[in-house]
Amino acid sequence: MELEEYRKKVANLSINEQKLRDLYLRDLALGKVQGPPTGYASLDKPWLKYYPEEAITYDIPNKSIYDLIHDSNLSNLSSVALRYFNNKITYGELFDSIEKAAKGFVNMGVKSNDIVTMLMPNTPEAIYCFYALNRLGAIVNVVDPRLKREQIRDILNNTESKYVVSLDMCNPILDSIKKETKVKKILSVSPVESLPLPIRMLAKFKNNFKAENDNDFVYWSKFLKEGKNVKYFEDDKYYTNKPVAILYTGGTTGNPKGVVLTNDNFNTMAVTQVISGYNIDKGDSFLNFLPPFIAYCLVNAIHDPLFLGCDITLIPTFDAKDFPKLMVDHKPNHVLAGPILWNFFIDSDLTQNLDLSFLKSPISGGDKLSVELEEKVNDFFHHHNCKYNVIQGYGMTEVSAAACYSSEESQVVGSVGIPYVKNNISIFDPDTGKELRYGEKGEICISTPTMMLKYYNNDEATKDVIRLHDDGKYWVHTGDVGTITENGNVFVEGRMKRMIVRNGNKLFPSNVEDLILTDESISNCAIVSMPNKDEKSVPVAFIVLKSDSKFDSKHIDDIISAKLPEFNIPYKYIIRNDLPLTTINKIDFRTLESDALNYIDDDSKVIDEREKSKIKKK
Repeated sequence: MELEEYRKKVANLSINEQKLRDLYLRDLALGKVQGPPTGYASLDKPWLKYYPEEAITYDIPNKSIYDLIHDSNLSNLSSVALRYFNNKITYGELFDSIEKAAKGFVNMGVKSNDIVTMLMPNTPEAIYCFYALNRLGAIVNVVDPRLKREQIRDILNNTESKYVVSLDMCNPILDSIKKETKVKKILSVSPVESLPLPIRMLAKFKNNFKAENDNDFVYWSKFLKEGKNVKYFEDDKYYTNKPVAILYTGGTTGNPKGVVLTNDNFNTMAVTQVISGYNIDKGDSFLNFLPPFIAYCLVNAIHDPLFLGCDITLIPTFDAKDFPKLMVDHKPNHVLAGPILWNFFIDSDLTQNLDLSFLKSPISGGDKLSVELEEKVNDFFHHHNCKYNVIQGYGMTEVSAAACYSSEESQVVGSVGIPYVKNNISIFDPDTGKELRYGEKGEICISTPTMMLKYYNNDEATKDVIRLHDDGKYWVHTGDVGTITENGNVFVEGRMKRMIVRNGNKLFPSNVEDLILTDESISNCAIVSMPNKDEKSVPVAFIVLKSDSKFDSKHIDDIISAKLPEFNIPYKYIIRNDLPLTTINKIDFRTLESDALNYIDDDSKVIDEREKSKIKKK
C-alpha cells in the first residue's frame, strides 16, 4: 500500500478503530507481533510501548474542570488541599469556599460566557475564583498583574471584560483606566485574605487607597457576605470545547497572544498524568511558586494535583534565588523548576547536606536543560539520596502546557521525553510541510486533544499555528527545531526564530551553548544574533563565569570546533555577572539582543562587562 493511501486510511478510522490500531502498534513496538515500521513517527507511534493497554484505551471524562476535581475528592474532604503560609485548607473547605465565591459572582451579575479578567498571584482566593467562575460557565482571562497600565487596558478592551478579579495593589491602575473600558465591577482581593485576622487587619490598615468611585470596587469580605443572599444557583452545563480560560503566551519571540483553553484541554491533561504512569499518589505534596497566569501553573501545578487529591503549597511571591531555601523548608514530593533554578539549587550552600529522599518527581521545564547541567543535577540527586533523575518535559501554552515527559523507563540524557499517551508528535520539513523520518531535523509538530481552541480574537495567528495536514488531522506547529528517535524520544535543538543564518549557514544557538557549558569555568551562557556588515548576522555569546574563574576564548573556540563547523564559533564573547531573566525566570534573549547592539563597533573578541560594573559601583 502506498504511504499516502495508508495515511488516508489511518485518518478515516473511528475512535474504537484508532484504539485497536494503537494497541497493535504497541504490540509491534514490544515485538509481540511482526510487521515493518514505516519510518514515520506519526504512523508508528513507537512511544506506545511504554504505556499499558489501559492507558491507550482510556476515555477522558466529559465534565467541567470543577466537577472533575470535586467528584474525584468526595472521599478526601478532610485531607489538606492547599497550604498558604501557616494556613491549611482541606478539600472540604476548598469546595465550600468555591461555593461561596460562586454565589458572590452570581450576586455581582456574572453569567455564562462572560469573560472575567483575573489579575492575581498564587493565593487560595485565585483558586476559589477560578473554579467558581467555571461553575457559572464564565471564561477566566488570566493576566499578569505586573503588566503596565496600557497593557492591562488593552487586554480588558480586547476581551470586553465587564468584571475583574484583582490583587488590591492593582487598584490604582484599574481605577485610572476603568472609564476607558467596559468594566462594571472590580473584586479587590488582598494577598493576606487567607492569613490570621490580625495580619489581615494590619495589611488593610496600611492600604489606604481611595477610588474615584468606591462603588466600582467590591472587597473580598463584602463580596462573600453579599453572596449569602444567593440561596441557589445552577452550575453551567458541560459541552465539548466549552472555553474555560484565556492564558497568554510568553512573548519571548513576539507579542503575547491569548490562548483559549477548554474543559477538555484541562481534564485531558489531568487524567493523562494518571494513566501515563506518573509517580504521583494521593496526598503527595506539591510545591507551587509559579503564578497562575502561566499555563503550566494553572493546568499542571493546580488542576492536575487537585484532581489527584494532592497537597499544594502556594507561594505568592517568588525570587529565583529563593528556590533552594523553599526546597529545604517544604521538602516537596513534586516540583517544577527551570534549568536556572536547578543550577541555583545544586550550587547553594543550603543544599549541600540536604537529604533528597523526599523527592519523587523533580521536573525541569520552561526552557532547555543542557546535557551538562542535566548530568550534574542527576549526579547531585544520586549523592543526596534521591532515587530519581531530573524529569524533563516539553510543551507550550498552545497545548495546555505539557506535551511529553521523560518517564523512568524512557529517559535518555538530552531528550525532553516521549509524547503523552494521547498525543502524536513528529518532525516536519518547515518548507515543504512533509513529514520527516527518524533522526531527521525539522519543526516539531504536535497533534493532541490538549490543543488550544484558538487564539482569542486572532484568526490569522491561529491558522498559522494550527494547520491541517495530509493525514486529515490538525497539528500545532511549535516553531521549535528538533528530532525524534525510533523509540519516540524527542530532542529539542531550539527555537526556529533563534536560528542564526551566518553567510548562508544555519546555526542553532542551543547546540553551541551546550558545548560552552561543558567547560567547568562557565556557570551560564546565552547566544544571540548581532548584525554584521560582512556576514549579515553573527553569534555573540554572553558568558557568566564561576567565581574566581578565568575565561580562555581560544579554549572555548577549540571545544566548539571539535564538534561543530567553524561558523558556529561566536564572533564575540561578552563576560557578565549574570544573565537577564524574564518575569517567569527564563533567559531574556530580547534584552541580550538589544545589549549586543552596543558592541557592533567594538573590535574586541572578548569584552569583560564585569569591570565596567565595578567602576559604576565606585
